[in-house]
Amino acid sequence: MTILVADEGLLGLTELVPSHCEIRWYSGRDIPQSILKGADALLVRSTARVSAHNLPDSIRFVGTATIGTDHLPLQHLLDRAIRVVSAPGCNAFAVTDYVLSHVFSWAKSRGRNTSDLKLGIIGVGAVGSLLDERARALGFKTLLSDQPRADSGGRLDHLPLVDVVRQADVISLHVPRVTTGYYVTDRLLDENVLSQIKRSALLVNASRGQVLHEHDLLKQTHFDLVLDVFPNEPVISDALISRAWRISPHIAGHSVEGKYRGTKLILNEMASLFGFELNQLDEEKFLETAGGIRVAASSLIDTILTVCPMAETDRALRETVFRAFELEKPHLFDSVRKTYRLRRESEPSPL
Repeated sequence: MTILVADEGLLGLTELVPSHCEIRWYSGRDIPQSILKGADALLVRSTARVSAHNLPDSIRFVGTATIGTDHLPLQHLLDRAIRVVSAPGCNAFAVTDYVLSHVFSWAKSRGRNTSDLKLGIIGVGAVGSLLDERARALGFKTLLSDQPRADSGGRLDHLPLVDVVRQADVISLHVPRVTTGYYVTDRLLDENVLSQIKRSALLVNASRGQVLHEHDLLKQTHFDLVLDVFPNEPVISDALISRAWRISPHIAGHSVEGKYRGTKLILNEMASLFGFELNQLDEEKFLETAGGIRVAASSLIDTILTVCPMAETDRALRETVFRAFELEKPHLFDSVRKTYRLRRESEPSPL
């Protein structure tokens, strides 16, 4: 028997793993030590607090059904020869739906013509490159900045960060959190960068909260702000709530397809390590059961706005968290996040 300790939000796990696997579920950010005893694999999402020192010797595999890995103690896990797997690109389509929904809603509310807007994309990995492709197909001019890829010769169309923020009408952040080395992204957008954003522009952060310098951000009020992630998440300061045009509880990537892809990607790697086959599913039927039939409106823009109606999510989070007691905010934030209804993606994409 293979024993799996798994986040309850891993969509499709029960259906995909064979019967000889025992699943021990956990919820929330902390993983109970008691359920880790004797486990072979740990399967998490981005909110998990994972400490390599608390993992039993029996653990051979740690998988995170997310693009990022900054919530994992990677070096400690590698030092113990534990196989670590993430799911790059699993929710890229969902995140681009989220960004584009906000851009179209914001442009309408501000009387801006989207065909005149320049979209600056900071970080051109799985999400940023897909956003670039989709935005150009919708008529946007895009400006790209990704210093690591430019230095490695992977991006010939790269612009320096400051050039992008000076020119762009909309700026969307898609960098990983990097705390050490040459390409640190913590506080990548500090006062020096933020002050150069165009007046009445829109800044969207659906990457990591620490990429923005909160104190500097609160001093710069000449542009609009959309935040899906926060520097001290799950605590959001009232000042930051008031500063933002729209907020959401870290759900930019929460589509049915994105969650299922993430689960499937890490399970494929785990099954290979442990030497068994996953169950075969009728995937479209499963997705319809989990999230309903895919929406098809009169245009792609209308479809994006229909599947991703972010004003409702903004209102729910503000009404729940704003002016709440500080000790209550983490629980309240997580409760709004947990009750967010998974959405279908606006277009079919590979699973």
